[in-house]
Amino acid sequence: AYQARLEAAEASAAAGSPVFSILAHIKVAITLREQGQLRRCLELCQQQLQLASQSGLSRGSMAGCLQAIGGEVRAELGDLQEALPQARTGAAVAERGEDWSLFGWSCMCLIRVLLSAGDTAGAQAIIQKVEKAAQKSVLPPWTSNEVAAWQARLWLAQGKLEAATQWAHERGLLTAGQPAIPDNYAFYSLNDHVLLARVLIAQGRLEEAAALLLRAGEAAEAGERTSKLIEIQILRALAYQAGSNTDRAMAALERALTLAEAGDFVRIFVDEGPPMARLLREAASREIAPAYARRLLSAFPTAEPQQAAPSKSQVPEADLIEPLSEREIEVLQLIAGGLTNREIASHLFLSLNTVKAHTRNIYGKLDVHSRTQAIARSQELGLLARGRE
Repeated sequence: AYQARLEAAEASAAAGSPVFSILAHIKVAITLREQGQLRRCLELCQQQLQLASQSGLSRGSMAGCLQAIGGEVRAELGDLQEALPQARTGAAVAERGEDWSLFGWSCMCLIRVLLSAGDTAGAQAIIQKVEKAAQKSVLPPWTSNEVAAWQARLWLAQGKLEAATQWAHERGLLTAGQPAIPDNYAFYSLNDHVLLARVLIAQGRLEEAAALLLRAGEAAEAGERTSKLIEIQILRALAYQAGSNTDRAMAALERALTLAEAGDFVRIFVDEGPPMARLLREAASREIAPAYARRLLSAFPTAEPQQAAPSKSQVPEADLIEPLSEREIEVLQLIAGGLTNREIASHLFLSLNTVKAHTRNIYGKLDVHSRTQAIARSQELGLLARGRE
């Protein structure tokens, strides 16, 4: 795909057609991003933006898409400060140009940057904007489908597991509650099944998730989709970690680190939150890419102490990589009260798998491995008292 797109771009440039040349180079940039060649992708976007400016095309959809792609790559490289305004500007310019395919891709880049920045409300607003555009215009089917997938990813980030599971059912990824694994993956179907693996992990269905990811990893490697393969190996590591299989988790993480270090990936790890921080600390202690693991750990945010009284949903403890959500504090209180997972599920009207997922998240955020440790750590931080406020 890369070679074919590059030849098309070069032929368009040789023919003196800046419009077709820039459009073809956008496809090359997208392919480079998928190959994990982040800096080459960013450099190409910058070159083509300069050409767009020289050709009087700096206010069109192509220029906007190039800015959005470049912004998303900057985010992956760990530069959110530069990435966010660039991606915002790119999506806005692409929208004015009214090329809905380029607008859709630009919005997906922006959604990803917003999620990395922790702006879930902003990401939701962009998703809704695309949905409104779909009602007024003829958007390519892949645009609506991919934005729906980002909506499911957002739901997972917000702890709305039931909504994300419903997306998987509606997309035909679950048949009678079981993963429907295809014999062959198309470009977008592989993305869908990697997201399905996230849903299964959140449900506590770790063996099914691991089996799905193994098959998806084979497809990603065969297709030279390095960026997606890194994500798959990361998810395998998280699934094994959740199942207390540290050795297998380290093996999967080592593969991810090996692939990612060459491309300077950052956010693909950091966006996974506290469970990934625990894995990286373990990797560093085992001398698995120690320098890179420590560099990634330095990119994880720490919640800053605040003067104002914290709400239940945002407990800003300096020692926590990520604060506990309101629901997680409720679960933590019931754990401290001695309730079993099944009793907690009944008390909060949740499924047992959802309670288990909340418990894993609590352990990860508190950096503990058992109920006893979680209670002790929460008492040390004053979380239980705050949860009763």
